[in-house]
Amino acid sequence: MPAYEKRPDPAEQLKEALKAPSVGGQAWLLCGPESYLRNYYLSQMRSRVIPDPDMGYFDHVRLSYAQSQSASMTLAEALLASMQGLPVMNEGKLIEISEPCFSDMRPTDLQAFCDVLSTVSQYPYATVVIGCAEEEFETRDYRAPSGSLWRALAAAGVQIVPFPLQTTAKLLTWCRKHFASEGIEAAPTVVELMIARVGNTMTALLGEIGKLCCYLKAQGRDTVTRQDVLDICAVTESEEAFGIKNAFLARDMQALFLQYAKLKRDKYEPVLLFGRIHSVVLEMWRIKIGLAEGYAKEDLMRMYEVKEYPMRLAIKGVSLYSPAVLSEMLRLCEETDVLLKFSKVDPYVQIERLICAFGRLEK
Repeated sequence: MPAYEKRPDPAEQLKEALKAPSVGGQAWLLCGPESYLRNYYLSQMRSRVIPDPDMGYFDHVRLSYAQSQSASMTLAEALLASMQGLPVMNEGKLIEISEPCFSDMRPTDLQAFCDVLSTVSQYPYATVVIGCAEEEFETRDYRAPSGSLWRALAAAGVQIVPFPLQTTAKLLTWCRKHFASEGIEAAPTVVELMIARVGNTMTALLGEIGKLCCYLKAQGRDTVTRQDVLDICAVTESEEAFGIKNAFLARDMQALFLQYAKLKRDKYEPVLLFGRIHSVVLEMWRIKIGLAEGYAKEDLMRMYEVKEYPMRLAIKGVSLYSPAVLSEMLRLCEETDVLLKFSKVDPYVQIERLICAFGRLEK
């Protein structure tokens, strides 16, 4: 058996880089599902490169794939032009790329983009930061990253920093520090309940901490209780919630059952769990019917207030289902809804039967 190889933590490397005399001549890609940490370190990079925000306008270039397309140039061309321009009011220049849309790039476009990135060291005043949501740059295994896109960017000298969702142990300490900064005492068991209810995304947790602190201060109290969490904190989307949708879009009922099992293990309210399943099926049915009636992707985006990338994924997913199958899935959901309200059978059993019924439908 090969010896265990401890890999350096990319986040620690980023922290050390931010302390260095200069971060110029480097390219970073901040990615992963924890958007709070991605945004935090992006703000740190902005402050590091452009310390005077009033003068930042001149030396802060923002690029995106869509922006470059509207300007009739590739993202690689826009990046190169930005790198070649000297700073105006600061010692350094920050080039921030959002929504690079790697999946929309042709192989030649991606190669050209990587070729430009590989020359960033020739521009010691330029710092390039690419921000990617999880769906734009898949980062399933942070310990052993792989994939052709990852390898291409790494070969171009891009330092990739993935931010995974944090463990409950880390979130417990982080939440209690935020409560303490507001003068509020929160016992570990109460914070654990809040994490179980709100989910393990830091942005959602921070919002609920703020609500709880305002509520307690209005009452003249300085200690949060379990009942406060149940009364004030909303149940928000979690990693499993997106897993449910992804399983449906891949038409993978085994993956759907695994996501259901995780939520059941965490004692997630079955009625709310069914609501998530029902809403995804209803959304897919609406999109399928809309496409059958001749609506374009842009029409559906406006009708359902969905951005371009998620709509493209949804259209690809519903192509795996016939209209008849989606209609039957919707009927099964409506039948289960009635059973959950009036049947004495365990609600979890009702949901398990529903998922099994989905799996028996024709391909």
